[in-house]
Parts: sequence; structure tokens; C-alpha cells
Amino acid sequence: MPLSRDKFAATAKGISLALPGFLLSCLARIYADLLIIQKPKMSNSLTQLIPVFNGTNYMTWGPAMKNYLLSQGQWRNTIIKPFPEKIYPQKEVTTKGPNGGDVIEQVDDLSQNHLNYDDIESWIENNDKARGNIMLRLHNVIAKKFYMEEHASSIWEALEKEYRKPGIATIHQEFTGAMTTTIPDNSDPSFALEKIVSHFTQMATLKCVLPEHLKAMILISKMPPSMTALIQLVCQTDDINELNCDKIKKMIIHGWEQKLSNRSARPQQPQAARKISAVQRSGPPIIPTTTTTTSTRGTGTGLPEPSTRRLERRLRRSRRNLQRDTRWQEQAEPTTGRKAY
Repeated sequence: MPLSRDKFAATAKGISLALPGFLLSCLARIYADLLIIQKPKMSNSLTQLIPVFNGTNYMTWGPAMKNYLLSQGQWRNTIIKPFPEKIYPQKEVTTKGPNGGDVIEQVDDLSQNHLNYDDIESWIENNDKARGNIMLRLHNVIAKKFYMEEHASSIWEALEKEYRKPGIATIHQEFTGAMTTTIPDNSDPSFALEKIVSHFTQMATLKCVLPEHLKAMILISKMPPSMTALIQLVCQTDDINELNCDKIKKMIIHGWEQKLSNRSARPQQPQAARKISAVQRSGPPIIPTTTTTTSTRGTGTGLPEPSTRRLERRLRRSRRNLQRDTRWQEQAEPTTGRKAY
């Protein structure tokens, strides 16, 4: 049964009113799903990039945690920037002066809301996030000491004051890392050089600064054998104070680049020609194998004989056999009645 004009208009009006609400609900669900998906990614990056601080690894945990807070925009707003003071609107108040006259003063109107409400709320939000990130990467024993601390900056300062101490063990670890790193001979030495220099820099932050010429001598001692010419060139320096770590580093990289250019410019050698024996052997060709012969006949060693020696030995054997057959025929002829020549 067809719809009347009034019923059709009412149905269309109901659909038009319900459609925007349906679209909004769909968008809200999609936005909620995106938020749920993004939250585990943030926590995974925190747990993967930053180790748990256990009281002995501050030199590794501190820089990693600081870089994470910087990437989230929470370092400057909470650790560096203090809690903002509340700013209230001003109002005029009339008071009595020392001479008995009226004095008009500007005072804060505490009955109204402060003017920097948004700044304070933003600081509190960033402080809560930074405090949560720091507490999540602390060991339970260490985290218990800061449960009542509300400011992330106070937690950071306490950790830095108590655990950031230049101990001998940490300095020895950095020095051992620099001394055990080797400069490769057949690959790019840039990564190894940067690793050694980073150990030197870390030692300097621990208040153990190595002299510049000592750093240069350590790099010289790690040069590969292919850079002997560079070592001899450096050893011609008269004053040891002229040795510079950056200069030696540039020389090593330049030597590697020159070695690469010489290797690329070298012409490719043709393949070795295959040896062909003077005597053609009948039958299928012999395929050389990598196994060594176990026969030691004629040479006294386990190495295979050259083809020419084998040929000469076969010729001598054939000649001896021919001579033996000839003598046998000469001895057999008188018995048969034939004349011997």
C-alpha cells in the first residue's frame, strides 16, 4: 500500500533527525578505538627504551629517561619550570595612611578565580605524567621512598643527588669499553671511532678527563696493520702536545676512504686459463676434485704428481715392458726352429 504524502514527509523528517546522531556515534566509537590502540604503544615505548633503575645503572637510566621526557614535552614544563604562582585580578582598597588620610592600594581579589588557570592546569597535567613515567621505571624498593612526593622535579633532584656519583667502578667500565673496542681493517671504522670517543666523553662527565695526546695515542695503538704508513707519519711529530684526537680520527677515516678508492680503481684480473695436457686422454674428461690423493708412490709425499711426470713414468714403464717382450721372443725362437735375428 503506497504511503500518503503526510506519512512520507514524517518518515523523511525522522530519518533526517536520526542520521546526524548515528554519524556522531560512529565517529565517537572510532575515536575511542584509536585512543585504546595508541595507549599500549606509548607504554611499550617507555618499557622498551628505558631500563628499570635499580640503583647501580644511573649513568644509563638518567640520559634515557631525560630524553624520553624531552620527547613528550614534559622536561621543560615540569623539571625545569617551577609551579606557577596564581595571578588574581586586582581591586582597589582604601586604607588609612600614617597621616590619617585615605590611601588607595591595589590588592588581589581572592573572591574571583585566578587569571592563569589554564597554565596551572597544564603544569599539573604534565607534572602528573612526568611523575608517573619516572615512577614506572624505578625499582619497587627505590619507588617506595617517593610515594608521598608530588612533584616530579623533586624526585629527579633526589635521584640525581643520591645516585649520580662518579664511582671508580663506573670510570673503569668506561675506560675498559674504550680499550677493548677494535678498529676493523676491512670495514668502515667510523662506528668504532665514535664508540671510543663516546667512552672518553662519558669519562669526562664523571670528572676523569684524559689528556688530548693520550686519547690520540690510544687511537694510534688501535690502527689496523693496513695503516702502518699513517702510524709512521704520525710518529714523525716532534711535539707530543700537537697530537689531537680529532686529527687522528680524520686520518683513519681518510685512510679507509683511500683504500676503498684504490680497491675500486684496481682492474679485475681475468680468470686463470685452464691447463690442457699435451696428450689427449680418450674417454670422458676428468673432473678435478678437491680431495688429495693418498698414493705416495714415486714421490714420497701425499701430494698429487704433475701430469708431465705421470706421462714420463708411463713411457718408461711401456719401454721396459717392450724390452721384456723382445727378450722373451728372442729366447723362444731357437726352440721353434726359426732363425734368430
